[in-house]
Amino acid sequence: MNTIIIEQKIILNDQYDAIKTRIKQLDDFINLSTICSFNDEQKSLTFKTEKIHPEITGDKFTSLMFLFSNPHPLSVKAGLFLSEPHSRSFWERLFECNPMNPPEKIKKAIKNWTSSTLEKLSHCLLKGEYDSKFRLFFDCLESLPTNQYADLKKLFQTKKGRTLRQFALQAPGFQNLIKISQQNNIRTWIVFSVEAYRYLIGEKDIGKNAPNRICQAIDGYLEDADSFKFWDSLKDLKRTIKHGADYITVYLALIARCKNWKTKNGERYFTVMLNQIFHEISNDNK
Repeated sequence: MNTIIIEQKIILNDQYDAIKTRIKQLDDFINLSTICSFNDEQKSLTFKTEKIHPEITGDKFTSLMFLFSNPHPLSVKAGLFLSEPHSRSFWERLFECNPMNPPEKIKKAIKNWTSSTLEKLSHCLLKGEYDSKFRLFFDCLESLPTNQYADLKKLFQTKKGRTLRQFALQAPGFQNLIKISQQNNIRTWIVFSVEAYRYLIGEKDIGKNAPNRICQAIDGYLEDADSFKFWDSLKDLKRTIKHGADYITVYLALIARCKNWKTKNGERYFTVMLNQIFHEISNDNK
């Protein structure tokens, strides 16, 4: 059976003692420390992480990857992506998008979050119980949960630490995304982290000031409805990457922390941007 929360183990080698000490002693890693364990003999770190891969796909659906930098330990502990209190409105914004039509019971469960919401929403996402031509996969570039993506830099310090991070998290994470995409005919990744987007595209300065630029482009689009002008101003936020014989179109969406920003007419910039991406994907697939 498909599950959302899984366990993963990485070998830390000569970085084991330093990383173990940081996780156990630094406040930044208090939440991570509750979902991980160490093996001194193996010099390994075992931790819980998360993914959502729907069980029902097929030719009548267009499968998309929603891609995040890494999980938050509180959402992993709770059992679902973006379930910590300050992140829950992500699901409201997503299901407000034009192509997404969840059952009314899911809308109510998300709006009035209770202990039963996690089970209902998890079931909906895994079973694809929303009326849409899209099927959404949720995954992360790096599987190790931290409060902030930048905390991984604090954990994997020094040149040897950065090399370990690349070998144990980033490279396997990318290969996992390619594997899942090949297995499920996923040709589009929608990324919610500029740092992850830069890693995938291979350009360290791409996507500068993206949140403000996206909002400005949306303000213009809401006035003139000019899609060409919209995407021309954000052309660095849509790129194609090649891996072997496979081509993946990668979009940078509005980052999740901006999910509740409002336009002048009361729409959410986050939802409008996703609608633009969904529409662009539909046009590309014609």
